[in-house]
Amino acid sequence: MCGVVLGGNRRRYCSKKCADRWRSIVPSKPFNCPECGTRVLVPANKLSRRKFCTRACATATYNTRNLLRERNPNWRGGRALSYGSGWKVIKEQARARDRVCQHCGKTPEESGRALDVHHLQPFRFSGDNSLDNLVALCHSCHMRADDHGRAGSAIFLHNDKPKRPTKREIRRLKQLLREVERRALRRQHQRDTARMHDEGMSLREIARALGVSHETVSRWLKGYYRVQERAAAYATKRTKRRPFGRPLLSCPPPRPGSSVGRARV
Repeated sequence: MCGVVLGGNRRRYCSKKCADRWRSIVPSKPFNCPECGTRVLVPANKLSRRKFCTRACATATYNTRNLLRERNPNWRGGRALSYGSGWKVIKEQARARDRVCQHCGKTPEESGRALDVHHLQPFRFSGDNSLDNLVALCHSCHMRADDHGRAGSAIFLHNDKPKRPTKREIRRLKQLLREVERRALRRQHQRDTARMHDEGMSLREIARALGVSHETVSRWLKGYYRVQERAAAYATKRTKRRPFGRPLLSCPPPRPGSSVGRARV
């Protein structure tokens, strides 16, 4: 524009004033964004290289194409937490109705933040956003009422409606079932080991038949690591209480006719 020699390789103008003068001289043509459909004006010499209307539109398109769900390197499955359309309006209505925490009575000023809105029946199961299924709680009560491995809202808020088990409870139940199956299989292997040993089979033959090591078979025959057929009876370590009015063992026995050791009325 002005003929000043530029020092950098990537600079095209000496100042913003010259750049604005160039933009005013070069004619602009309309460009329709193929992603969002927005119509913008761009310089005619950049029209062939233009792909998006704005940088924000380009970033959103790249994230959608390359970083969404399975295409994201941090993807672990599941879905994003969403309570449907109109959730912001519904939770404000629940806060205006309750005004204070419905469990401890704490106000938003005492809590230092707005009250949380809790679903009595989890939204992921019921899909219910009605006010009858919502209650306002402070943050601490919400953490105790929610399903974070704790009792849940059915016990915390005395909710009588049936509730589905949490993922942690389901995993724990499957783990217990697998443990029961392993113990049952181990008991059966120990019975087969004793029977085969009585028949005169060697440790190697028994181990090959059961799919275990010969050291394990040897320890089973010696009585090590043996699984009990029935759990041992629970024995309490608590000693019996001393009856009321009875003297301690370190005290001398009471004399006949004395009041020591008698219960006072």
